[in-house]
This record gives sequence, C-alpha cells and structure tokens, in this order.
Amino acid sequence: MKNLSKKLTRIFLLALPPALFFSYYPVISLAETSTMNLEFSIAEIWLILFFIASLPQLLDFAKFYGAKKLLLVATIPTYFFLTILWSANQLRALLTAGIFTLIVYAALYIIYILKRHSSLLRPVAGSLIISAVVVSIFCWAQCIMDLAGVSREYTMLCRGCVSSTFGFPHPNGFAIEPQFMGNLLIAPVLLCFYLVSAKNNRKIIPVALFLTATLFLTFSRGAIYAVIAGFVIEQILIKIRLNQTRSKASRPKSGILKSAAIIIVGLFISLCAQGIFATLSPTSDNFISGVTKSIHQLTLGKLDLRPESVKEAESQKAQGTQAAQDPQGQATQAEDSSSFSGYVAESTDTRLGLNGLAFKTWLSSPKYIAAGTGLGSAGIAMHEFAPEEIGPKEIVQNQYVSLLLETGSIGLILIAVTILLFIKSTKLVRAPGPLFISVLLSFLLTLLFFSGLPNAIHIYLFLAIVFMFDLSKNYAIIEQEV
Repeated sequence: MKNLSKKLTRIFLLALPPALFFSYYPVISLAETSTMNLEFSIAEIWLILFFIASLPQLLDFAKFYGAKKLLLVATIPTYFFLTILWSANQLRALLTAGIFTLIVYAALYIIYILKRHSSLLRPVAGSLIISAVVVSIFCWAQCIMDLAGVSREYTMLCRGCVSSTFGFPHPNGFAIEPQFMGNLLIAPVLLCFYLVSAKNNRKIIPVALFLTATLFLTFSRGAIYAVIAGFVIEQILIKIRLNQTRSKASRPKSGILKSAAIIIVGLFISLCAQGIFATLSPTSDNFISGVTKSIHQLTLGKLDLRPESVKEAESQKAQGTQAAQDPQGQATQAEDSSSFSGYVAESTDTRLGLNGLAFKTWLSSPKYIAAGTGLGSAGIAMHEFAPEEIGPKEIVQNQYVSLLLETGSIGLILIAVTILLFIKSTKLVRAPGPLFISVLLSFLLTLLFFSGLPNAIHIYLFLAIVFMFDLSKNYAIIEQEV
C-alpha cells in the first residue's frame, strides 16, 4: 500500500503544474447561495486526491517534520476553523478553512517528497515550464478565436476580456480572470530569467520571451508590476552572487543583459499584437489606438500617447455630450466603438474603495478588531456595515486586508509568529537564493490586488516547489531538464 502511495504521489506531483494552470476552467458547479457559489476546480480536486493518495505515508511524513513542527504549523488552520463559530457565513468559512488546511499539507508534503527524492526536481521543473508554454499558446488562441467571432462559450474569455472592451482581447487562459492567468506565469517566468541570467542558458531564451510576451498580453497590471519588481530583485541578487565568486577566471558568464532585453522585447511583441488585434477587431480601433490604449492603461494613465480624437471622444463621453443620442436624448455609445478608450480609473478606485470599507468595518467593533468577523464573512460584514455600497457576495480585493477583517489582530499576529517560529525551528532553511526571494516577493505583491484561496492555490504550492529548487546545491539539475 505504501509503495502504491509513493508512486501515486509522484505522479500527482508531476501533474501539479498543469492542474494549477486549470485554476477555474473546467469548473464543476454544485449550487449557489446568496453569499457564494459552490464550485470545484481541477486544482481543488487535485488537493483532495493528493491528500488521499499520501495518507499511507502519513507516519513517515510526521517523522520527517516531528510533532513539534507539525503542531506549530497546525495552529493557523486550527484558528481558522475556530473562527467558524462567530462567522456569519459558516459554510464558506468551513470550506475556506478546509482548502487552506489541504494547501498547507500539500506544501509541506511537496517539500518532504522533493527533499527525499531530489531527482524529481528535473521533471517537476519541466512540467512547470511545459504547462506554462502550452497554456500560453491557448491564451494566444483565445485572442485569435475572439477576433474570428467565436462565442465566449467556446473561447472561455471572461466578460471584460473580449475585444469590445478595449478594442483588443486580453486572455485569461483557464483562469477566471486575466490577473490570475498573469499570476500563474510569475514562477515560470522568473525561473526562466534565473536560468538565463545566472546560468547563461541560451536554450531557454525563446521560452522566456514567449512567456513574458504572454504575461504582458494578459493585461494584468498586478502580475506585470509584480514580475518586474521580482525581476529587478532577482537580477541584483544574481549579480551579487556572481561577484562573490573568488576569481574572475572561475566566475560564470552572466546573462543579465539578455534577461533585460527579453523584458523589453516581450513588451514590444505584446504591444504590437494588441495593435494588430485592435486593427482586426470589429470595433473602430486601429493599430495606433490599440497600442496607445494599452500603454495608457498599463501606466495608470500617466503616459498618454493616444490620438487627440480618442481623448476628445473620451471627454465627450464623460460629459455625456456625444453627438449620437437615442430618441430620449440620452448619450449612447457608437455600435463599433470599444467600451474603454484608455486607463480605467474605476478599476483601481473600486479596489481602494473596498480596502477602505474593509478597514472601516474592522474598526467598527472591538470584537472585529480582536478576533475578526470570522473566516469567509468579509462580504457579509461589509454589507451589514454599508448595505447601500456593497453586496454580500463581494470580497476584499486585498488578501492582507481581508485577513485582517476576517481573522482580526489575533489572526494576523498568529500567522506571523507561526511562520517565523517554523522558519527558525526547521533545518531545511538556509540563506534563500535569488529565485525563491524574487518569486516570494512577486507573490506577496500580487496579494495586494486580490483575495481568496480557490483561484490562488498556485501561490502557495509554486512557492513550495521553488523553495526546494533553492535548497538544491545548484540549478544544474533543473537547467538540464528545461
């Protein structure tokens, strides 16, 4: 039984990257309540099956970490389950706590299995890169299908992803939104950059370029900003590590300039693609309007290169004085014009508004300040605090603020202390390398832009994989595979 379990867990580990890239589609819808949708994704099914498959090895797993470390880690899930008692959305709280527990278990088990079987690093790295490439190909196919008039039912594009929104489509892959598709590319993109910069691996350059261009094509500012920040930190740390080599003769050649060029060329390819898509779309947009809209949106409206005609049309639309009007005298949008002519401030304002409302709700009660509203109940609590501003299904678009509201000061302190004590107590940790630090930083930044577990399982499990990459003596094993 144990041998079968070992084989199954290895198979599941190799299947992990593709399972995570299918973070939403296909989705199994079970039911819907007034506060949540009951759905299962492939990533969530993977968590359950992986847990079941690994059960025969549970004693070995426990011996590897020791009772003290496991009890320490268990404090966070235990507190999450405890908050169900005062949560206004107990079903969601139960499911969230359950998913989080499975994520923690899977992350620890990934570290356990890769520590004992380092030969699995090569195929896991290959699975990660190949999955990213295959899904990225589908992302480009989504855009082409949309331009060809294929229905969203078949393209699986989100409502705001079609060409009628900005004049060009932006893909979400098999994720629910482009921001999650972009987020899924963070780890493989930074892994490629590491291999190019630190190992001067030329073979991986085309893959790095394609994945980077796809990341920009998703049009997810959160993921793009996070990768750029992670890239800068990664390259600085690589430079420092290379300079610490004792002699110049033994110092490996750096590919840092190549990585920087990949970023620039990837952005250029994406902008050109968006311009071409805008030209081919059924809207009145053209190459110039598509490219300049993209730049305007990505720079939060700071860099405006749009034609004057586009700016004037936007101004008229904002004032409600467009020439085309319906019989009742109300301003209407031309049938062939896209919904947005540039930076959509409402998207940023909505996120900031939700953060502010969450803080106000948290401060409205001593109970909330101390113990929170209970897991899964942020939307209900904010709705009760300001019923005219928000519905009960809404969530806080910031994981840190969401945790503060739902688990209170006690929860945040408990999470921070537990992580620090676990890092201090485990012998697995040494000085982290450039790859792990850059991926960790990027994921921490992206959590400022969304909250929730079902669509973000990859963050915690990709981190576990990258963590084990950094523990290996060098990246030669990974480089040979990819």
